Amino acid sequence: MVSKKGTLTNLKKSPYRQEEYDSTLEREYMVELERAPAVKNWTKKHGIKIPYKFLGLTRHYLPDFMVEYKDGSKEIHETKGLPLLLWLSTKLKGQSAEEFCKARGWRYKLITKGSQAFYGKIE
Repeated sequence: MVSKKGTLTNLKKSPYRQEEYDSTLEREYMVELERAPAVKNWTKKHGIKIPYKFLGLTRHYLPDFMVEYKDGSKEIHETKGLPLLLWLSTKLKGQSAEEFCKARGWRYKLITKGSQAFYGKIE
């Protein structure tokens, strides 16, 4: 995964109309979220911090995206490429995020590449 940072502007589905990205994968996914008819809104500026334990210490995970669909459902989406998918911390963050989402009636999705095949409601 290429670590290219920047800002996308003139966004219609972000309440802030612009969002920063930390990688090419994030940027590509932001474009897909903008184009997805099922998505009502999305943002990276959601303020969600999910606690998780790593090596006996409590840390906080800041997921990439909060996505709300037109049917009212909500999901947290995390973009990850190799080699980060193989890291123990990625697994622990994902497990904590799944529990966090389940407690709120949301879903958690790990986005591994810019392909719509991975995104249930994005058509």
